[in-house]
Amino acid sequence: MAAAVEEAQPVPGPGGNSSWDKDLAEALDEGGYDVETLRNIIQGRCIPTDQRAKVWKISLNVAGKVGSLGSWDGSLDLPEQTLIQEDCQKLLDYLSVPGEEKTQLLSDIESVITFYCKSRNVTYSQSLGWTDLLKPLVPLRLPRNDLYNCFYAIMNKYVPRDCVSKGRPFHLFRLLLQYHEPELCSFLDTKKITPDSYAINWGASLFASCCTEDVAQLMWDVYLQQADPFLLFFLMLVILVNAKEIVLSQEAETKEELIRSVESVPCNLETEDIEDLFSLALYYYARTPASFRKDNQNLFGSNLLGLKDDEMDLSQALCLPVSVSEILQANQQQGDGVRFFVVDCRPAEQYNAGHLSTAFHLDSDLMLQNPAEFALSVKSLLEAQKQSIESGSVASGEHLCFMGSGREEEDMYMNMVLAHFLQKNKEYVSIARGGFMALQQHLVDINVDGPEHGYGHWIVSTSGSRGSISSVDGDSPNGSGDGRGVKSLVNKMTFALKSKSVNVKEKMISFIENTSAPVERMTFQLPWPEKMNIDR
Repeated sequence: MAAAVEEAQPVPGPGGNSSWDKDLAEALDEGGYDVETLRNIIQGRCIPTDQRAKVWKISLNVAGKVGSLGSWDGSLDLPEQTLIQEDCQKLLDYLSVPGEEKTQLLSDIESVITFYCKSRNVTYSQSLGWTDLLKPLVPLRLPRNDLYNCFYAIMNKYVPRDCVSKGRPFHLFRLLLQYHEPELCSFLDTKKITPDSYAINWGASLFASCCTEDVAQLMWDVYLQQADPFLLFFLMLVILVNAKEIVLSQEAETKEELIRSVESVPCNLETEDIEDLFSLALYYYARTPASFRKDNQNLFGSNLLGLKDDEMDLSQALCLPVSVSEILQANQQQGDGVRFFVVDCRPAEQYNAGHLSTAFHLDSDLMLQNPAEFALSVKSLLEAQKQSIESGSVASGEHLCFMGSGREEEDMYMNMVLAHFLQKNKEYVSIARGGFMALQQHLVDINVDGPEHGYGHWIVSTSGSRGSISSVDGDSPNGSGDGRGVKSLVNKMTFALKSKSVNVKEKMISFIENTSAPVERMTFQLPWPEKMNIDR
């Protein structure tokens, strides 16, 4: 992740030092500069039109590259060739390309799409949205080879895999929306409106399909400088959140009308909105667990292999999964960043045997067995979270992360607890992926044996004793015991935890949707409401 994303620095707007564009021109003329150098010069400003092609080629790492198009025989003979040519013609008509340029540009664009189809073994269809993706590139009047290299680089790095097939990217985006705006997510869920129904064109074209040419190019100026494809999800998030009041006010609209309304939101963006758009996207990025990005790297790139067997089916996830390694690291760091208040939902006997020293225990069995006591426990949990934040405790964190055992027969009760918090529209709710079993395995993997290591002292029993990880299941810190220590237990685990029930989310979502009045919470004030017709 680029430093700018990690620190969530505001994106500068046009203006500032009047000599920066001169510095940029000199740097481009000298050559040999990388995207980091250009970013330091440009600092998020609108790139001069005559320099945009050079900057984009450097940002996409295609400057000076020959590419594979040069070896192609130029045959335009795909079964879908007529459709390709018609779509290319429509693109040039939309861009109002003068007649004297149209013939050459038509040949270039058709060649780019045709060769990409042949080289990637893809059957062309209008639903792919490739002509929309070419909208910001065609006005640059790039040579055919450069046009193809830029198109290929954008497709390879910035357009999510499975975007058009309504797959994993949209399940992940729903979890992100739920994490930051549970009320809006719950409303859309109730209406059976999934992200793929309104955001496919946003992702497939990087907003070029729904924004004007100048807005799309300015967005790409900043986006390509950030050089982080995951920023797309946060741009989508900000656009949707900024339309929240409009969406929620359309309760009486039909599903189709709501989808059309949400889908058209980016059409209202203007060039002066881009600075706020990216600043807010970086704000949300910095307040999202790093697992969101680290665990989903395969969403981008040219690797055509499927998901690995141990990867979670995001369509069945109740909330955003977070890795146990991030949980441990986050609460050791100082200063800003995501910090977790861990809620251990395992049965009492398991918690008593050993738990993360910073974890608050909430026995999920109480939800069914003793609802009144469960309600008191939840109240105590929220109060403990508040006090830990105020005191600056190592256990403090605005972000609630629920930890189960990692065994489905026990975690089904934790899922009910999760549903309870989601029903209340509680933001920043996540789940420790793999539960306490994954935590044990992680500590074994990093060879934690004693307090001299970073994490060994974090596993404790209810007596407050601290020692090596092997003491959790009954072994003493010096290695004596009955031989049933965590290491011997974890070493017997030969499979990664996977959800066996494909209906977990389906069973819980109806409970989440039947929500009572949402809890009161502060809202983040978003700029440019006038453009989106949103009341403050």
